[in-house]
Amino acid sequence: MQKANVGMVQYRLKPLHSEEDFWNGIESHVRRAQDRGIELLVFPEYLTAHLLALRPAMDDQDVCVYLDDFTPSYIERMEHLSQQYEMIILGGTHIHQEQSSFVNEAFLFFPDGRVERQKKLHLTPEERNVWRLSPGEELNIIDTSLGRIAILICYDIEFPELGRVVAQEDVEIILNPTYTDTWAGYYRVRHCAQARAIENQRYIALCGMVGELPGIPQVDVAHSQSGFFSPCDYPFSPDGVIAMCEKDEEWIVQTELDLKLLRQNWKQGQVSPYKDRKPALYQRLTRDHS
Repeated sequence: MQKANVGMVQYRLKPLHSEEDFWNGIESHVRRAQDRGIELLVFPEYLTAHLLALRPAMDDQDVCVYLDDFTPSYIERMEHLSQQYEMIILGGTHIHQEQSSFVNEAFLFFPDGRVERQKKLHLTPEERNVWRLSPGEELNIIDTSLGRIAILICYDIEFPELGRVVAQEDVEIILNPTYTDTWAGYYRVRHCAQARAIENQRYIALCGMVGELPGIPQVDVAHSQSGFFSPCDYPFSPDGVIAMCEKDEEWIVQTELDLKLLRQNWKQGQVSPYKDRKPALYQRLTRDHS
């Protein structure tokens, strides 16, 4: 397929009355996305952390245990939504237990029942030291009818080496679900996402969370301006912005990611930072200066 109709939910944290209230809100977003013809819908990092609104504040280890209890219903409900609405859904990320530790993992659900998973590879200091999560060690390259996809979760996008690995695997669309609780955090992720789009000549979909849950320290506030990014070069816009949400507003932003245009950029762009890289030179310079 040459064109992918992709949408993202800039999801809002707010008080909840029940687990059903949470899922009714998720389904309403999916239903609106279907009405718009969206084929792939992305939710942000820590989506299920919204369920913390149903309990008084807990310490971080109790939070991990609490969220893990929702794992079976999370997978079952997302699978059902994907199949019912015939849509590929990135169900944000979910904290759950794997063996003896907890992980932050993204789940990509397909209408045929297929589920692809990607653990967060680079943990923030808070995730390592406070949440005590364990990082992933494998990269999942996902073939879909809309193009080849990889999922880089929030902080993962800030590491250029990982972006290069993804590009070398012929990924065309990088999904970047995020949660940032300060504007500085958002702009770190945003500017790095655009850098990855430029240096690797790929599409990036940055999807963040907004809103607040006062008294819930793990997700007390969230800031974002979600958007789709391209290389800053022909045949795209000079600033590399394809489409964006309003800041801190709940929103569904969508666009048509044209893979033909992306490949045109690879061949006819004014510069080719992916093709023109010099790995042998970098290796020699690294040896010379180590």
